[in-house]
Amino acid sequence: MESKSGAGAVQFEYVTYTVKPERCPACHQPVPLHLPARRGTLARWNGPPRVAYWHPRCAEAHETPL
Repeated sequence: MESKSGAGAVQFEYVTYTVKPERCPACHQPVPLHLPARRGTLARWNGPPRVAYWHPRCAEAHETPL
């Protein structure tokens, strides 16, 4: 998982399916309801983390090796 400090930091949780139409924060394309997606949170400066869903290929690009 990737963990950074500050706004925009991403922390991935698990693979799931979206329950409503969502947009991938990495590529800004729709995440299909019938395909797996990576669920995670985006840190924000002015509030609690926001839940977001990524395409698996986009999430892999954001992960860093341990």
